[in-house]
Amino acid sequence: MARRFRNCIGPQVRAQRTAKGLTQEQLSARLQLAGLLSLDRVAIAKLEMQIRSVKDYEIVMIAAELGVEPGMLLPPVRKLKSDLDDLIAGER
Repeated sequence: MARRFRNCIGPQVRAQRTAKGLTQEQLSARLQLAGLLSLDRVAIAKLEMQIRSVKDYEIVMIAAELGVEPGMLLPPVRKLKSDLDDLIAGER
């Protein structure tokens, strides 16, 4: 059975967050102060585990709070292509 992903940015969010020395709670607090009230620590954990969908404006705000360009959160094309079937399955 294929693994179902709900987003493709989770691993990069985790990598950028840990590289900045932030906990999920700290990132969540920053995002909530920026206006994304629905992104609590649990939502961040689910996003990083790829079991929560992410909206385009959330990607932009997450990137801003991590101090990176939004494109830095996207996986390389090769990785995206290898996960494509699982990402499509995750929409269902």
